[in-house]
Amino acid sequence: MDKRGKFVVFEGGEGSGKDTQIARLKELYSSRDDIVFTREPGGTNIGEQIRGLLMSHNTSNMDVQGEMLLFLAARSQLIGEVIAPALNSGKHVICNRFGLSTIAYQIYGRNRQQYMDFLKSINRFVVGEYLPDMCILLNVTPSVGIARTKNRTGETTRFDAEEIAFHERVQEGYLAHISEFGSPAVIDADKPLEEVWGEVKKAVQSVIE
Repeated sequence: MDKRGKFVVFEGGEGSGKDTQIARLKELYSSRDDIVFTREPGGTNIGEQIRGLLMSHNTSNMDVQGEMLLFLAARSQLIGEVIAPALNSGKHVICNRFGLSTIAYQIYGRNRQQYMDFLKSINRFVVGEYLPDMCILLNVTPSVGIARTKNRTGETTRFDAEEIAFHERVQEGYLAHISEFGSPAVIDADKPLEEVWGEVKKAVQSVIE
């Protein structure tokens, strides 16, 4: 069997610039056919339908337990359909969000510390051996990130509309648990775009040759 590929995950709060940095990576690696880009929730037909439910402003009354389980369901589908086959065939995977986001948003953001043991148990069942090799956290100050979301075009989600205290708790969760999802790389996303890009490129190239 071919050598397994590398799995790199990008994490960060709203307005941290994940989409922008991943778009640049897609351009950088546009000539390569051994790198798969995907996102969570999403990345599959089923996952994108779940994403629609999770991100819609029309589902702001969603039960926290149901919210958490939907993220896990989308993750399970993504691993089975995209991530595992790619890695096992020797391809590298770069994913926009993964398991750390669920801890940051659903446990810390939603103030549900009592769900932590359950979440970690189910996530181990879902993820299995497919843990990231590197987790890149674009660490943005919540007030800076939220200000950016108000100036961007495109998709907005119900998470963008949460109070600033929610996003501060999310940041706390990211920093507290990043080491559980592969080799951690924390990048100051408050910095100018080009400085962040330089650090992102260096981090990714340290894993993907």
